[in-house]
Amino acid sequence: MLRLLLVRHAEAAAPASEGDSQRRLTAQGRADAARMGAYFRASGLVFDLALVSPALRARDTLDMILRELLQKPACEFKASLYNADVDTLRDLLAQTARSVKTLLIVGHNPGLGEFVRFLVRGGESAAPRQFPSPCLAVIDFPCVDWSETVAGGGRLDRCVNFSSLPADNRASR
Repeated sequence: MLRLLLVRHAEAAAPASEGDSQRRLTAQGRADAARMGAYFRASGLVFDLALVSPALRARDTLDMILRELLQKPACEFKASLYNADVDTLRDLLAQTARSVKTLLIVGHNPGLGEFVRFLVRGGESAAPRQFPSPCLAVIDFPCVDWSETVAGGGRLDRCVNFSSLPADNRASR
């Protein structure tokens, strides 16, 4: 079985003079990303490899998650994840090594939200309509090779919207 963890980066500041890719997390975004990391730890979510958009807000979200984890998995920054669409995300899955059993992708909308709906059995009715910032979707596949993942072939284990959880309950769900 394969497991895909899709994370939309935490809340970022408005575009700055440095450009969109250099947007930093807001104070709320940093707090939510830290809660997401605590959730990973408390839920036992461990991944073998993280593929991350090079945008600063995605890298910072990953850093906040990694601070909470005991195991530090391999991480690769993929330029193609910046504003990736479903086809780009499918290609990344297909290129993932068979030895990777749990893959984390940290990226952006609208691509990630569309990808969840594309992958999950039942599509629109089974997947969340919104994929807000920050959000985590956990999708399981009954195959052993990432190139075998197909549209509608995944089962949504959970989808957690960290921005809508009460502050005292964000890490415990």
